Amino acid sequence: MIFSNKRRAALMGVGAIAAAAITVSNVRNARSSDHADTTQAVAKPGIDLTDLHIFPALDPANVVLSMAVRPLIPAGQAPGVTTFDTNVLYQFKIDTTGDKVEDLVIQARFEGNGTNQKVIVAGPIKPSRTGTTSVFEKANAAIGTFNKGFVSGGMKVFAGLRQDPFFLDLVQFGNILPDRLSAIDPSKKQPQGQENNVGATSWRPPGQAQDFFKDQNVLGLVVEVPRARLGGGKIGVWMTTSIANR
Repeated sequence: MIFSNKRRAALMGVGAIAAAAITVSNVRNARSSDHADTTQAVAKPGIDLTDLHIFPALDPANVVLSMAVRPLIPAGQAPGVTTFDTNVLYQFKIDTTGDKVEDLVIQARFEGNGTNQKVIVAGPIKPSRTGTTSVFEKANAAIGTFNKGFVSGGMKVFAGLRQDPFFLDLVQFGNILPDRLSAIDPSKKQPQGQENNVGATSWRPPGQAQDFFKDQNVLGLVVEVPRARLGGGKIGVWMTTSIANR
């Protein structure tokens, strides 16, 4: 089955992933989180990417890649009510040569819904296609369960609910740029020619900001993988969601 990328996070960071290194360093080109930024993502929240994190594991031989998707889940909602979209391919794409083309991928697909949703993970593996179309690489795929950690060929995997790590005073953001909230709430759409009619010109003073995402969850896909399996040198990592072409 072929998948077409519908959203892509920008190149997030280039880290020193040498096997002897203890920390991920030289991170650059980092960009802030994004939530419900388009009407397409609002209509199909399973494709909505928010945060990408890369950090050293407790085991210095490993590194952790973390992808957050499907934002705005109420914190009090029980696990299994909101699960991963079964028509979407979730991917970490890894560039080991510096040409901004993926040399390796870690992929995840999901089957079923609820607390017993199946998590199917493949990789790290060389993709048979690169760029804007992808194929799920079934070779060495492992199966786990939603919200429960499991091991896939030496790679530790978790896919389930997590607290949203992003901090944003969304109310004040809407006062500064009211038209930017129109993807979430169409009533916020400003009339043509009035998009710059703002109610505020700056953020609240320190200590007064209100974190809109404090009581919100996301779906997190987290993998801990040996650094050597990611090329053993400097890498670039980004994440994508892709919808099946049927």
